[in-house]
Amino acid sequence: MGTTAGDRQGQSHSLLRLLSTDARVSVNDLADRLNTSKANALASLSNTTKERSLRFVPEISIDKVWKWEFIKRARVRTKRGILAEAVDELPATGFEEYVMLARFKGGKPGDAEIQKAIGGHYAAQFAARLKGDDDLLVYAVDRSYDDMMRFVEGVSKKLGHYRMLASITRVWNTFGFFPLSDALVEQFDIFDTYKKLLVGLNGNGRGTFTEIGNRFRQGAAQMLYAYDRLVRTEILKRVTYFEPLRGRQAIVAMARTADASGFADAKSAWFASLVKEYEKRENECVYMCDTPSPLGMLVIASFESSKALSRFVATMRGKLVNSEISYMPISRVLHGSLGIRDFDMSKTQQYRHLERNRLLPEEPKAAEPVENPDAI
Repeated sequence: MGTTAGDRQGQSHSLLRLLSTDARVSVNDLADRLNTSKANALASLSNTTKERSLRFVPEISIDKVWKWEFIKRARVRTKRGILAEAVDELPATGFEEYVMLARFKGGKPGDAEIQKAIGGHYAAQFAARLKGDDDLLVYAVDRSYDDMMRFVEGVSKKLGHYRMLASITRVWNTFGFFPLSDALVEQFDIFDTYKKLLVGLNGNGRGTFTEIGNRFRQGAAQMLYAYDRLVRTEILKRVTYFEPLRGRQAIVAMARTADASGFADAKSAWFASLVKEYEKRENECVYMCDTPSPLGMLVIASFESSKALSRFVATMRGKLVNSEISYMPISRVLHGSLGIRDFDMSKTQQYRHLERNRLLPEEPKAAEPVENPDAI
């Protein structure tokens, strides 16, 4: 019996879920987990990659980079170990995530002008035009607030004629990712082999360690060791995939609240509803982060239809009841890429938190059979 369109759609959904959490999975393991032959698994992988223009990249934990930077610098500074006097001499380590929202009071700059203004600096990872109260969104990664301010001041000077008014917010990622540029990875003060591996995975996350090693004149064993160390220190969260925005509607949604005590519970309830909703259909969430001022969160999501977008916003408003919810459509991507993928939300820290605290919606229990009182 041949496979139906529903079977193929279901297998594609399962495949994307697997690739979202482990894009380096072998074809043999893929076949086992999809319960199909090796030939079918390879064909499904090849066809889906081509049809959806998938790119395989590393998902890097920005908040973990300081670990290897600290280790490397401590080793260079002292052979006696990490003593108090050595620590005092170490420069700042690590990176932070920021979101810049800007509007222009003196006319609108062209796409090429914005791209030129932000493209020459490693900090900018994503930029897009918005429709709404703000004209521009920039997601950036830098070492400190002072460094981020210098980046924003530089952009403002380059676009001086347009009188850019910008707000910069330090954010804490809670779900999703943005693919990071090679230029940013090169700023990581980690061992050279580790950096080369991350750049190699950026080029092709499914490339073999031999292929990546050859590109940088390194052995496959060195690349494998670097991969293991980056995973163990949690800098490399996973190798995943993303696909282009092409034909989808994307928004930036914001929740602002004055109810600090109730917001965490409301946010957990909303996330729990998303976990349930996306069990059977494609995940629409791209990136979520907490914002400190105003207290709330920022969410980027993409949708196949206006109906799906409206449903998402209505659910968000229904769950985050004491919050002000607003959103702006993304009209055009100017720099970088959105991390659009069909991610399995049960693989997140938030899910484990909900599970530990028994906040996940319970499966409805099957009704017990009722005896017929009229039966003989």
